[in-house]
Amino acid sequence: MKEKTACIVFGAIATAGVKIFGGWTPTLNVVLIMMGIDMLLGTAVAFFYSNSPKTESGAASSGAMLKGIVKKFGMVCVIAASHQIDIALGVNYVMLATVYGFIANEALSIIENAGLMGIVKSDLLMNAIEILKNKSNKAE
Repeated sequence: MKEKTACIVFGAIATAGVKIFGGWTPTLNVVLIMMGIDMLLGTAVAFFYSNSPKTESGAASSGAMLKGIVKKFGMVCVIAASHQIDIALGVNYVMLATVYGFIANEALSIIENAGLMGIVKSDLLMNAIEILKNKSNKAE
């Protein structure tokens, strides 16, 4: 009985998820995988390298991780909302543009985390990311 209930619940959640995004697209898959990679690398930076810019000590913080998870959830909500805008306008590009923007953002974050881990050692690349982060902070 528990297995049947779990299947029903999982099926309902999956159906709602597919409906809210208008189907499962390759770009949606890419952005969600990149979000996961970013979370894993960010966690590694904090736990194993104690080099996280999210805390003063650089070490792992449950509060910082919770903020990151909430931020990723917010990004998923924005993607869902952008699909609803597509429906309202009768177009198919608002969600796609939103997803591409988040893919670019996640790619930069992954590169930044790789740099904090010592994997990416290009000063040029790390300086470019720092400049983009500073411009983003000023815009907020």
